Amino acid sequence: MTKSGAIILIASAICLFSLIGITQAQAQAPAPAQARVQFHVEGKVYCDFCRALFENRLSKPMEGAEVRLQCRNSTDDSVTLTVEGQTDKNGVYSLLVERDHEDEICEMILMKSSMEDCSEIPSEGHAKESARITITSNNGMAETTRHANPLFFVKKQAAPECAEVFKELELLPEEIDQA
Repeated sequence: MTKSGAIILIASAICLFSLIGITQAQAQAPAPAQARVQFHVEGKVYCDFCRALFENRLSKPMEGAEVRLQCRNSTDDSVTLTVEGQTDKNGVYSLLVERDHEDEICEMILMKSSMEDCSEIPSEGHAKESARITITSNNGMAETTRHANPLFFVKKQAAPECAEVFKELELLPEEIDQA
């Protein structure tokens, strides 16, 4: 056999084995990742003693606050998932979510405060009662733990110590109201 014939034979064998490997890999491919993936959604809830609408040194983690993760269909707004949970002594919650929710709108929602004197859900400025969260593995994030933005309740009246906090942060109360 000539040298060029041997090269063609070797190249053909490599191509054949590659093709066999590809077909075997597809035949043994597991079910789609969407069907079997689990996510952990974590976040925290605190009491805003200063009505500042952001966490500061007087903010207190809220043990026993109730939260809900709710996902809705993005086209017809029907609820597709609801998972409820409570915060631990550090104000942190952790919820287990089955499957991928790529085409859904998911939000962590404040449900109930564990502190009578700090139970107002903020609605002014940028504050919201919920935090959107992406629950999909099709977004470039390799980990299955998702971290929601902190949620908070506010006191009916700001604590007297808040003036000093605002001074330390070089904020005037009117700057906070405009935020």
